Amino acid sequence: MCNMYSDYEYLIKSDLSKYSGKWVAVCDARVVASNKNIKDLIKESKAKCGSKKPIITKVSAAARIL
Repeated sequence: MCNMYSDYEYLIKSDLSKYSGKWVAVCDARVVASNKNIKDLIKESKAKCGSKKPIITKVSAAARIL
């Protein structure tokens, strides 16, 4: 199983601006998939993560680094 704490920590500390407006899946402290369509993202992340459960979130189109 993925370490959800390290995946979440990676998610909040990373610059995800290149994924602006897309859904992203994070597993093993890295982005394993990104897509504008969540159904396609889920299929892709299942293929890459296997039985692990990734964190999935949408990156805001207005996201910026503070």
